[in-house]
Amino acid sequence: MKTAAIVFFLWAAGLAAQDVKFDVSLSSDSLLLGNYLEVRFEVRNGEGRFTPPRFEGWQVVAGPNTASSYSIINGEVSQSSTYSYALEATAAGVYTIGPATLSTSDGELKTPSVEVIVLPNPEGIRQYPRNREESKYFEDRMPETPKKTKRKPLRL
Repeated sequence: MKTAAIVFFLWAAGLAAQDVKFDVSLSSDSLLLGNYLEVRFEVRNGEGRFTPPRFEGWQVVAGPNTASSYSIINGEVSQSSTYSYALEATAAGVYTIGPATLSTSDGELKTPSVEVIVLPNPEGIRQYPRNREESKYFEDRMPETPKKTKRKPLRL
């Protein structure tokens, strides 16, 4: 029991010593009308009550989707929570997504406002949001596909 209490207090002290970060990221800073934008709000090394911004000019297609992770690596504790939304613009134009708020026991944290350009899409082109980190991971590690060559049949 003593060991469990010691581990808990070390964990709590390690978590309290780290800086709380609250950020926003977008799948793209511009898109064609009729396509989806993914907005992600991430809290690192902290917790609190999350309040999303008002998505004026956007239709919320999905969300909030939540994910959380917790890790201890070499005694260093970290945790993160992510809130994501899929949005569709109602018209072409330049939109500002206001700050989200995280209310903690130490006060309030806010994300910066972000600007998104929505362009007209008369041809109805579909774009699919890609997470930049994921796409870099796979682009760096995927082998080149060998080109197929026509082989001549072997005659005996």
